[in-house]
Amino acid sequence: MIIEELTPNTIHYYKVGDPEGGFSQEFQFKSAPVSSRDMPLNFAVYGDLGLVHGESSIALLRDWTEKEAVDLIWHGGDVSYADDAFTHRECAVHFCYEDTFDSFMSDIEPIASRLPYMTVPGNHEVECHSPACLTDSDKRDKLSNFSAYNTRFRMPSPESKGVLNMHYSFDYGPVHFISIDTETGYPGAAGENRVVLPCGGFDDQLGWLEEDLKQAVSNREQRPWIFVQGHHPMYQGKSVNKDFQASMEELFHTYQVDVYFSGHVHQYERNMPVYQSTVDPNGYENPDATTHLLIGGAGNDEMRKAERARYPADAMFVEPRLIVPGYSNVTSESAGKWRSSLESAEWTVMVDEEFFGIGKVSIADASTLTFEYFRSSDQAVHDGFTLTRVRN
Repeated sequence: MIIEELTPNTIHYYKVGDPEGGFSQEFQFKSAPVSSRDMPLNFAVYGDLGLVHGESSIALLRDWTEKEAVDLIWHGGDVSYADDAFTHRECAVHFCYEDTFDSFMSDIEPIASRLPYMTVPGNHEVECHSPACLTDSDKRDKLSNFSAYNTRFRMPSPESKGVLNMHYSFDYGPVHFISIDTETGYPGAAGENRVVLPCGGFDDQLGWLEEDLKQAVSNREQRPWIFVQGHHPMYQGKSVNKDFQASMEELFHTYQVDVYFSGHVHQYERNMPVYQSTVDPNGYENPDATTHLLIGGAGNDEMRKAERARYPADAMFVEPRLIVPGYSNVTSESAGKWRSSLESAEWTVMVDEEFFGIGKVSIADASTLTFEYFRSSDQAVHDGFTLTRVRN
């Protein structure tokens, strides 16, 4: 159901259901204010949340929601990790995929019932990996090619000429938000080549993206900021996703995308503005290049290092490592295909791989935004920066 012509900046009360099946409890949300070029906007951004270790991040998001500290949530893929459910002992004899997704949706209900909860597809949305799916043709067919993900959410793709919940865009205040599919939809996309079952076929994402960016630039007087989020990073440590870069970086640069947000690698990583693997000499002060932020450690059951670091009291206050020249470790870049890296690059500024965390963007006006990285365990800021743009 689509509700139109809401009164701006007004609390609306609602229930969901029908007379036959019954109705939910009463929920409420506050509609968006009338947009203006210099209006402030705050939103949470992260990827790789999931159910198993998402408690601390979900608690922080609930606190922000109750205090009206953020206006929307932008979840950059790997939403529930339902496809990992079969790896847990209790699911050895019980099919847990749908139950896990149901539980995750219940956990975010206090947030998603009050705020726009916008999603991006990740590799854990592609299909069900459980042996119960692979050996049952009915389950396999119904839970392949992002089907569960596209059934459970409804993103504004019809309104933005996108496809399902795979790629779409929306406006909120002074920002044009673009969600893209980094699993399929461009040459060399990882999901089309690496999953068990075939996936993809979601129309011409690259053509759509360029048309959407053209329109966003033509409307930049009203909405000066343009953000893109996809699940996979383009730059991570010393690793560059060459296929992704070849398909989309020129579009980001031509149409002056301000920030690209990603996840997938289970850590936080702040990078400088970068284009064609070269750091912008202006830094965060009116750069020509796009700033890249990776926030891939919101709380998932594959992030073993963060899981081990959750409880020791003295570890709560260990600072994220500041990347300095000479830092090096083993890299897994190999065979011509993108792999995550443990080596630093000239664009890498800060990494936190020890703790779960999420990001918060605060837009002051048409020219200035502040980004803060919060560790979910102590709900404190552990990194941040200010990005400025000179607008005509």
